[in-house]
Amino acid sequence: MHKMPYFSKKIISWQKINGRNNLPWQAKSPYHIWISEIMLQQTQVKTVIPYFHKFINSFPSIKSLAKSDLDKVLANWSGLGYYTRAKNIHQASKIIHQKYNGSIPKNYEQLIELPGIGESTAGALLTLAFDKPGIILDGNVKRVLLRVLGSKSPINHSKTQKELKKFAAELLPRNNFRTYSQGIMDLGSMICTPINPTCKNCPIQKKCKSFQLNLQNMIPVKAYKSQKKEKNINWLLIASKDKVLLKRNANKGIWQNLWLFPEANSLNCEKFNLLEEKESLPLIVHNLSHQKLSIFTKKYFLENKDRLPIDRRGFVWVNKKESVKMGIPKPVKIILENHL
Repeated sequence: MHKMPYFSKKIISWQKINGRNNLPWQAKSPYHIWISEIMLQQTQVKTVIPYFHKFINSFPSIKSLAKSDLDKVLANWSGLGYYTRAKNIHQASKIIHQKYNGSIPKNYEQLIELPGIGESTAGALLTLAFDKPGIILDGNVKRVLLRVLGSKSPINHSKTQKELKKFAAELLPRNNFRTYSQGIMDLGSMICTPINPTCKNCPIQKKCKSFQLNLQNMIPVKAYKSQKKEKNINWLLIASKDKVLLKRNANKGIWQNLWLFPEANSLNCEKFNLLEEKESLPLIVHNLSHQKLSIFTKKYFLENKDRLPIDRRGFVWVNKKESVKMGIPKPVKIILENHL
């Protein structure tokens, strides 16, 4: 198709001059690009950058990541959310270290077999890490492609995903894969923004049906999703001098393997009677992609923590400084910072 070389050529030329060319993981090792791509799932670049630096400082190589325990990985991920990503990174690093001698494979089929790496992430690694042809379909790219097509097909429908994958494959250039892929992502982030895109600065304006038909702010269309489920959580902040009691969460559901406060139903009456109630903390409303959590926390004091029998396989007493080195979700971090 005659317009496809024009499309990729324009994207590549624009990216070299106007794109993001100083991100901390660019022009680095495939390992750095892999970590950044996983972090960038569901998360904005400006949020990821400090977490990326912290993570790479703690785990400078795939070997060091594979040899670390999960708690340390989760601690470095605390606050970034979507903790399954961290767990998958840890599992994948062990496979890469053992099966591929510490080098990320350059083969698509091998990449998608790794935990946490789907089609788009595999495509990103191929093109950004190895300058090979690969298809990236992150949110920014999908928006650009749907607007170019002038398509009102819902962005979150599987049929739309298949159509976009086919269209993205047709648009691939014959070379400069890394620059092209970075360029189309940059275009979505910087120019073809969700609201009020700056079409006057777009290098592919002439080929964009949405621009021609004035549909920019109507595309992409998102199919209606059912309302988020709501859940109440009742935590106990049990403090004893400078220590607080944390409980290891189950290996399922939200916040897998992270350290949380014990829930109200985790202590029997005999243990509860040892505690002195201090105050009810302000309600925390925490939104996840699929749930709305209302977190109610009561603070209790215990004069002598040794009087409270705990199962040390699932509970631990820590001070605020120690908790920073553990995998804790954002609501726990907020409560510890403000109420301990």
